[in-house]
Amino acid sequence: MDWNKTKTIFIIVFSILNVFLFWLYSNRYNEALNVKERIDTPIEERLLSDNIKIPKTESFIQEASYISGNVHLFSAEELEQLKKQTLEVKDGYALIGTFKEPLPVTTDNSIEKLVKDNIIRGNSYGLWKIDEEKKSATFFQKVNNRLVYHNQNAQLIVYWNDEKELIGYEQTLLDNLEEYDESKKLVSPMFVFRVLYSSALLKTDSTVKDFKLGYSTLATLTETQVFVFAPTWYVPVELSDGTMEEYFVNAVEGTVSEIPKKTEQPEVK
Repeated sequence: MDWNKTKTIFIIVFSILNVFLFWLYSNRYNEALNVKERIDTPIEERLLSDNIKIPKTESFIQEASYISGNVHLFSAEELEQLKKQTLEVKDGYALIGTFKEPLPVTTDNSIEKLVKDNIIRGNSYGLWKIDEEKKSATFFQKVNNRLVYHNQNAQLIVYWNDEKELIGYEQTLLDNLEEYDESKKLVSPMFVFRVLYSSALLKTDSTVKDFKLGYSTLATLTETQVFVFAPTWYVPVELSDGTMEEYFVNAVEGTVSEIPKKTEQPEVK
């Protein structure tokens, strides 16, 4: 065996290995410096640098409680109060109503007013979104005048025809919506913006259009059909191309909540 040749090969191999390790160390070190720099830079400066506009939030709500509620089962007595409607109840808790004569939407009779006047506990809902293409409007149930976001058991969807007349709806409802005794301190708007920015959810040249408190489903006790809701910040963001993205952040824990962006809208015939 040629030991001189073998020794030379080992020297070359170890030299290459040392170069590689030094390169790896340098990269990791520089990455660490960059991370530290990003962490140390105030969120206001980072948002400004990326041209991300945020609303004024000086008077944001600082405390709120968790909420619980259970599924409402529609009774025969309630249904008897709904005149001039064809009604169908699915599984006891999902009410589908069709107006025998469509209800015209006018300046004096807005969709919100027609909902309050013609639907069981219609004043318990707040308007969420209008979809002109599907000729529908989605309402979410309210607690303390705050919306319960995207819970299939606490929503109302109304439909209209080409003449802008309400023709029907699908409704679910929660009962006994009560606050837990202890209020929780809520994370600040800047904390929320930092969480969204760090998760790459706030994009360059975007605009945060609103910052509003509501509730999202935290847990479901299936056997008793009881739901627990957490205070949740709703953050709609307009991108540079005009499209909208929506984010929901647990207002107590400061984590991004996975909530469906679209609500199912079954067809009312």
